[in-house]
Amino acid sequence: MIIPRPRRMTTAGGSVAFREDLLRLMPDDPSLHEEGYRIDVSPAGIELTAGGPAGRFYGARTLSQLGPAVPYGTIEDRPRFAWRGVMLDVARHFMPKTFVLRLVDLLAEHKLNVLHLHLTDDQGWRLEIKRHPRLTEVGAERGGFYTHEDVREIVAYAAERFVTVVPEIEMPGHAQAAIAAYPHLGNDPSREIPVWSEWGVSEHVLNLEESTIRFCQDVLDEVVELFPSTYVHVGGDECPVTEWERSPAARRRLAELGLRRPQDACAWFIGRMAGHLAEHSRRLVCWDEPDRDPTPGTTVMIWRDERADRGDNEVILAPHTRTYFDYRPSAGPFGGRPAADPGGTTVRDRVLTLADTYAFTPDRTARGVQCQLWTEYMPTPELVEFMALPRMCAFAEVAWGSPGDYPDFLRRLDPHLARLGAMGVRTGPLIP
Repeated sequence: MIIPRPRRMTTAGGSVAFREDLLRLMPDDPSLHEEGYRIDVSPAGIELTAGGPAGRFYGARTLSQLGPAVPYGTIEDRPRFAWRGVMLDVARHFMPKTFVLRLVDLLAEHKLNVLHLHLTDDQGWRLEIKRHPRLTEVGAERGGFYTHEDVREIVAYAAERFVTVVPEIEMPGHAQAAIAAYPHLGNDPSREIPVWSEWGVSEHVLNLEESTIRFCQDVLDEVVELFPSTYVHVGGDECPVTEWERSPAARRRLAELGLRRPQDACAWFIGRMAGHLAEHSRRLVCWDEPDRDPTPGTTVMIWRDERADRGDNEVILAPHTRTYFDYRPSAGPFGGRPAADPGGTTVRDRVLTLADTYAFTPDRTARGVQCQLWTEYMPTPELVEFMALPRMCAFAEVAWGSPGDYPDFLRRLDPHLARLGAMGVRTGPLIP
């Protein structure tokens, strides 16, 4: 009962009891590609051939799911999408390191290979920055933060399981926690503001001064020292222009920079960060926004729709209609748990069923796909896990590129959830 389902599987009558001494690791076959593998099962035993170390790892995961009796036949498998991600928001509600490591294990079990950590927002700054210590002294006052040592442990643990950790440092919007720590980053330096304790989008954004650009570049310099990922996410979404419109200093900077409208400043800001990251041989990722054309050479994470047409930019598909697991899995009560949003805003009424996720058909031209665990309304690891699963199982099959018959998926899902339960995983109810 394999999840995600292999893209090519043939079986013959009979099976062999799985024993380590019957498993033969064959020389790598580059034609299978780095993440691909082939399992051949016959009365003589089990042969595992892979395209590389990741393929061997995934082949071993498949064997573990097949159970003690492995059927005769051949499985030849590889993923369709290079980026198969899960975003965990640790800014709104901090998640302990032990849970992050547990989530890495769940990604690996489902052959997902990117953990996108949303580390900063209006409500919290969760990454130690030694150059600017007040970011966590003030910005992490509600919950906690990850030290350099924590990050190195998470990154190394994930790498052993072929999961890449991609950090997200929000700018120039979603920055109230940073401005609370360092008021000179804001558009009214004389005014002290707190870390935001509400949800939604704060109007407090970073100013456009060169000193603020240097501050953000300092932060990114420290980020790339900690995270070896080629990709660094800078957010770039939902950036109100109200403060830039009414600030004399911001209007002066807009004129100096030759920007016609305050709305153009966000793209300029992202372009500066993209250039700086390129100096470190890193690639910038940002969320797609309706009033901003993608910065050339960046990777665009699309959340508003399911289309991948963003010119020549590399695309990660993360449409809220298919991949936002803070949305309710059912319109009615489920498992006695509270709604995803106890505060009564519109998110509470949004529904994303298991079937909705499984029906996601990503454009094959996209580099990858990603599901999101926004935690405004998921304050505990237990609730995050409850809301993530079993929808993450459906997403894993979409990301691998092998979704098929939905009733067959449900048939395979039942024993898979039992296996996860035996591992101590806290899954939500099965609501098709």
